[in-house]
Amino acid sequence: MNQSKAIIVVENREALRVAASAARISTQQGTAMELFESSAGDARDLKLIGKVLSSGHKSVIEHQTFSIAFNDVSVLVEQFVIESRLASFTVKSRRYVDFAGAGFVAPDGMNEAQRALYDGTMRARFADYERLMALGVPKEDARFLLPYCLRSNFYMTLNARELIGLICAMLYGRGKGFAEIESLGTQLKAQFDALYPGVIDKEAARYPRCAPMALPETVCAGEARVGDAELLNAFDDASGFLKKMCAFTGRPDLDIPALLTDARPRELELVNYTFRVKRVSLACVTHFTRHRMVSLLVPPVARALAGGDYVLPETVKAIPEAEAVYRHAFADQAEAAVQARGLGLSVEDMSYFALSGHQIDLVLGMNLRQIVHFMRLRTCNRAQWEIRGVAWKMLKLLNDVEPEIFANVGPSCAYGPCPEGRMSCGRPVS
Repeated sequence: MNQSKAIIVVENREALRVAASAARISTQQGTAMELFESSAGDARDLKLIGKVLSSGHKSVIEHQTFSIAFNDVSVLVEQFVIESRLASFTVKSRRYVDFAGAGFVAPDGMNEAQRALYDGTMRARFADYERLMALGVPKEDARFLLPYCLRSNFYMTLNARELIGLICAMLYGRGKGFAEIESLGTQLKAQFDALYPGVIDKEAARYPRCAPMALPETVCAGEARVGDAELLNAFDDASGFLKKMCAFTGRPDLDIPALLTDARPRELELVNYTFRVKRVSLACVTHFTRHRMVSLLVPPVARALAGGDYVLPETVKAIPEAEAVYRHAFADQAEAAVQARGLGLSVEDMSYFALSGHQIDLVLGMNLRQIVHFMRLRTCNRAQWEIRGVAWKMLKLLNDVEPEIFANVGPSCAYGPCPEGRMSCGRPVS
């Protein structure tokens, strides 16, 4: 695990002066530039920023941004971090990149028996991954056998306020029970303290505690199942409401199809829907989390391992030998996880046994503007097949309750030219 690193690769030290100027601008005379020129980025500015933060006015520190390289961390960390909604991420794609040689993270503190079982199990899954590709299964489907200890590399950019919240979540919140996440939080805190000493310590003293999510103690050997979606909450008469809102904003002649393609469709943001997405793979969860304006409830990764069910790609089913390797991998992983727990491996470290193809349920809420954006991307033929299937099921549910709106929603080619260029599927919707 000691290879897991979180490194702040870009930090704008001049932003300290901006944050200090922002702390002064609401209470002091002078123009924006006069206040900036009076800020030296020194101890006096740090003291002022600390005072303003302690009073609850945290927006001043949002002017400070950081770019972080997460280097050789587990996918478990990736899943934890990427749920930070007000941040930007770029992750190495497991649809297109061969991860056969990526390696995996091993929890610290395992005894000899635990280590032998863990290493043997994870190496077997990487061998299965390579075997599937050798049999002709594409990388995007073979990846479902990659375990959540797989080494991942990605970039994250966020403002200081969000970084403080992330570090506190890693050190004092829901990440605290996971040694790798806590270690990365410690690394980030040390780097942040070099620029803003004492800020995180003060925040930690009043960090709101959240009730921990219970992790399952048992693991089941599941079966291949198909994902689904359920509409939990729908807006009543959304089309009528939108027409009233367009009249309110002075656009009474704007009809629903035109509003859906308008450059500033703020009215759409007032209409909300809630879904339960059932039995999607852990790999598929990232397709939802990367939509930053989605409110998302995701259970712990260990829940997917405990349930045992998994996605089964058509490309695997088409090759009998590949299907046998695939099904055996999930059965063997469940058995190994049970043995590891019997050897005393912690419940938290059991999460690393989850495979990317293990399924989980999630709940998400989206406003209509975000739904239109989501459907443009996810119902496209170029979208990954699992998220595309779920997206079309979600869209059908919406169309059943509000056809005046959702008959006009779909992939990007439903609104104009395909944006995929030479990667276009060549089959635009009519």
